[in-house]
Amino acid sequence: MKVSKSDLSVVQNLYLLQVDLAEFLQSDLSNPQERRIAKERMREFSSLLRQADWRYMGGEDVLDSLKDVQEQIVRKINTPRIAEKRAVPSKKKAAPGKAKVVSKKKPKRKTNIKAGKAATKKKKSTKR
Repeated sequence: MKVSKSDLSVVQNLYLLQVDLAEFLQSDLSNPQERRIAKERMREFSSLLRQADWRYMGGEDVLDSLKDVQEQIVRKINTPRIAEKRAVPSKKKAAPGKAKVVSKKKPKRKTNIKAGKAATKKKKSTKR
C-alpha cells in the first residue's frame, strides 16, 4: 500500500478541523457570525471525512469518533437557542401599597335542604 501526500494531508486537515470544531462545541454559538463560521468549518470537515481513508487515521474506531464529533456539532448548530426562546423578561416589582392583590373566591357551599330541615325538626316527646 503506497501512501500519497494528498491522503495524508486530508487526514491532517481533518484533525486540525476537529480541534476547531471542539472549540465550537464548547462555546454557546450565540453570535450569528460565529455560527456561520462553524457551519462553514462543518461543511469542510464533512467533505474531508468522506475523502479520508480510515487506514491513514489509525483505524475504524478513529473514523467513528470523528463521525460522532460531526454529529454533535451538526446537532449544536441546527438546534435553536432554547435558552433565548424560553427566557422570560424580568417583571418590574410594584411599589409598596400599589400592588394589586387578587384573591381567589371560595366556591359557595351547597347545603342539602332536606338534611337541613331534618336537623331542625324537634322530636315529639311521648309522655303519657
